[in-house]
Amino acid sequence: MNTTALIVTFNRLDKLKKCWLSTSMLPFDNIVIVNNCSTDDTASWLASIEEPRLTVLSLTKNTGGAGGFRAGAEYIGAHINTEWVFMYDDDAYPAPDLLHNFGEIMLDGTSALSCRVIDTHGINCKMNMPFVKLPKTLLDNIKYFLNAKDYIPDNERVEPCVTLSFVGTVIRADVLSSASQYIHDDLFLYYDDVYFSHHLVLNGHKFLYVPKLIFTHDISITGDSITPVWKVYYLIRNLILAKKFFKSNGPYSVVGIVLRIIKAFLNVSKQDNKYLYLKYIIRGVIDGVFFRSGKRH
Repeated sequence: MNTTALIVTFNRLDKLKKCWLSTSMLPFDNIVIVNNCSTDDTASWLASIEEPRLTVLSLTKNTGGAGGFRAGAEYIGAHINTEWVFMYDDDAYPAPDLLHNFGEIMLDGTSALSCRVIDTHGINCKMNMPFVKLPKTLLDNIKYFLNAKDYIPDNERVEPCVTLSFVGTVIRADVLSSASQYIHDDLFLYYDDVYFSHHLVLNGHKFLYVPKLIFTHDISITGDSITPVWKVYYLIRNLILAKKFFKSNGPYSVVGIVLRIIKAFLNVSKQDNKYLYLKYIIRGVIDGVFFRSGKRH
């Protein structure tokens, strides 16, 4: 089975080196790294690697995770003959048994898999956990915020899910190529994976959560504290921008969006820079309402 790793990087050379070490040790047939116009030593370090499996795409501007994954998806669709694509960021490290375990999975009728993503302490990364069903009503959302167990998968078994995370998505190459336009690069960062996967679900594709496929995610968001603080802008703005892409059939209902924004406001006391955090939330709301997208921090 022919496999390709698709990695997006920007100015995190130390983490990229760890990502490369864990990736290059696996028997991927191809490894594509999208350098999102890094301003550190990433470009020169990538140029020094002698590995025939490696292709480096060097973008001329930082297009965020969304733009990087879209560029990589389009390149793979046009230039690489492969069956499955493993998608992840430069701060994610695949487990040594990832491809071995992948080879044991029954894939008939499945368009994509969602892997289990843990942090460096071995704890599940909530931000990368897929939904097995989306909370839609007010009651659903209250239940989800109080106890998410009915909406997220069980780590003890394989089960269907309805969203994907670009840290730990394994997707059929033909599906990725035909749907790359659904990676909305104007989001820059956050929810690009959720919206991409929701487009696929609306088109009849099926996903599985497979907990024995593991990535370690060296995340900068821990609990309710967000670092760097500007990331909250995209978390808020891109929630509202769902209405631009889906009208009335998006992954989040209006009540779900409102409750998430309220939760962000309630978390102000847990931030290091409370004033800047509030400023970015307000800007995110305004820009979302007026459909302003792209990189704006």
